[in-house]
Amino acid sequence: MKTIRLLLPVLLMIVFMQSSLAKEKIGLYLTFNDFLSHKLSYESDGGDRNKIKLHDVFASDKIAVIQNGQKQILSKNKVWGYRLDGKDYRFFNDEAYRIIDTDGFYIYGHNTPVPAGKGIKESESFYFSLTPESTIKALSIDNLESAFPKDTKFRYKIEGFFKTDNELTAYDNHLKEYKLKYLYHQTVK
Repeated sequence: MKTIRLLLPVLLMIVFMQSSLAKEKIGLYLTFNDFLSHKLSYESDGGDRNKIKLHDVFASDKIAVIQNGQKQILSKNKVWGYRLDGKDYRFFNDEAYRIIDTDGFYIYGHNTPVPAGKGIKESESFYFSLTPESTIKALSIDNLESAFPKDTKFRYKIEGFFKTDNELTAYDNHLKEYKLKYLYHQTVK
């Protein structure tokens, strides 16, 4: 009985997410060049004739696309990413990562459900990649230092400015920029 009470909110969330995704505006980026040029393929119109179903709930590796009433299945590893309600996402290892910042190198957010009391909540973790097509890694001081071995000034600034990995996502409201990106632009470019 306790298991049923814990699973009920998850099942309700799944049903809600699936029904709301079908009505939202969504389009696919087939390649990273499509993303860079803002070229969407297979756009959803919110109706029944043109839909995109990401199947993210159970970590499926497929995307269902219905265009003009014709259904086709795409593999996530053949699609670079998607745009949903004004936000861009990139697929990596069949998971969707929200693109947060692209200036210099890419910063991503990724939500995962975690137990919270009697229910489930979303927890956001942060990641990065050097280019729009390179491997996505956890945003950590060690990973950044490994990714920028020749950028000594940047690595030393990271060591001096950030004490923990959680501080790497600090945002400067006056500059309208992540502090990590500010340090990057001051030292690498």
